[in-house]
Amino acid sequence: MLVTDFLTRNARFFGAYEALVVPDGRVSTWLELEQRTESLASGLSTILAPGERLAMHAGNCAEYVDFFFGCAKSGVVGAATNIRHSEDELVEYLKKVEPSALLVHADLAERGEHLASKLECVQHVIGFGGDHGFDRDLEDLISTAPVRPRPKLHPDDPYQMCPTSGTTGSTKSVVMSHRNATTAMLAYLAEYDAREGDTWLQMNPLYLNAGGPAHLTHVLWKGGRTIVVPGGFEPRRFLEAVDRFKVTHTSLVPTMVRMMLDLGPQVISRYDVTSLRSVVLGGAPVTAPFLEEAEAVFGRVFNSTYGMTETYSTGLILRTEAVVDESGAVRPDRLATAGRPHLHLDARVVAEDGSDVPADGETVGEIWLQGDSITSGYFRDPDATRDSRSADGAWFKTGDLATKDSEGYVKIVDRLKDVIISGGLNVTSGEIEGVLSTHPEVLEVSVIGVPHPTWGEAVHAVIVRRTKGMQDELTRDELTEQLAAIARERLGGYKRPKSYSYVVALPRNSTGKVLKRELRRTLAGQGGVQAE
Repeated sequence: MLVTDFLTRNARFFGAYEALVVPDGRVSTWLELEQRTESLASGLSTILAPGERLAMHAGNCAEYVDFFFGCAKSGVVGAATNIRHSEDELVEYLKKVEPSALLVHADLAERGEHLASKLECVQHVIGFGGDHGFDRDLEDLISTAPVRPRPKLHPDDPYQMCPTSGTTGSTKSVVMSHRNATTAMLAYLAEYDAREGDTWLQMNPLYLNAGGPAHLTHVLWKGGRTIVVPGGFEPRRFLEAVDRFKVTHTSLVPTMVRMMLDLGPQVISRYDVTSLRSVVLGGAPVTAPFLEEAEAVFGRVFNSTYGMTETYSTGLILRTEAVVDESGAVRPDRLATAGRPHLHLDARVVAEDGSDVPADGETVGEIWLQGDSITSGYFRDPDATRDSRSADGAWFKTGDLATKDSEGYVKIVDRLKDVIISGGLNVTSGEIEGVLSTHPEVLEVSVIGVPHPTWGEAVHAVIVRRTKGMQDELTRDELTEQLAAIARERLGGYKRPKSYSYVVALPRNSTGKVLKRELRRTLAGQGGVQAE
């Protein structure tokens, strides 16, 4: 099965029904979406060959759905970019992807022009969404496209490339096939109670896990509609959209739920949220008090998930019915887990010797996953691809440490990759450490996540200063200001440290590895740090 198959099917069975809605903006039926993306695919084929990459640089907008389906029909491989990355980060990433063309929203036209000037591989820049100033325009490409037959594609052909960060901190490009995407979407369909006529609200960034089940969702598979709200998440706008469009399904990170709860019951009660039936909740663990507070407002609608870009948002699911006992009370022990594998996946918790750990809920191992939604690897990075697999190549190694109990519930206890999750976004500590260490006064730096009331975790940098050098000239506050300036120049906003502390030496084990767990424990014992 190809990603385009269900669009063509829906155009036949649900042609006059709404498929895509932008509040106070564009509305497309299934038939219109089929015809528009058919023209887009033909237009793309006049400038790009199957297998070439088309990078998209835009915030949430209806054109992402055009992009996903247009790429799927043409054989052109989509490569969405993270608009929160700095320009240097984007250039570094796109040099790996080597896109032949850029698709850029008018709001980001200046940045798109700069990117194109630094990338020799880019032959075409296509603008949309207003006065962009580029030679090619998306609407012109669609309206003037000649009729061309679709190329013959295979389910294992690449469909999208998705940016992710590994242990080194450098952004890699995950290659996702039609098979990966359709398998993941069908897994969501099996888990999240989609019915004909349902409505999905899209407020998570569409450039993350691009074209996967959190975007082209299980709701769409049954002829439902997607509401795309430009501008990103804002609590009142979310509540207003749920009320206005009678939203049944959506995906959130706990930070977003927390923002809404902080509005208070008087504000929330102004909106009717009773239409919500399923909320995919991922990006960070939740606590029993948090879940009980959220359910008091939204009902028992939350399903916690564990997944990643490499698995197209699939992995483990903690179903709503699994976290309550016979009386309906929340089970904190079960809520502390990430759940059990999605229906199409197999999961193991593996010791260092490659054997499965005992199902005792105590012995720690690494989570390994296997299934058709898992990527074949990283684009033009055989070393990273090999390192992400078991010795026989059959299992994907997540890098997350966990335990497993006698009923198969997996509890995550730590992260091998030292990834900080802030507001549902992954922040790799190694990348930030590399940037801060460029300051001549920094001898060593270790970056960790510290608790934050809104974002779940905030980035905190622990600095060891040089014993000789600039110490007599720079105060600690002055050094902090200079490090913050470097971060502003080199890092996206969500990656920048929100707080700093200074130590004489970093704790290490016998092999010299920094013990970040000890740093977290020490900070907690000192009453933590104040993160902005």
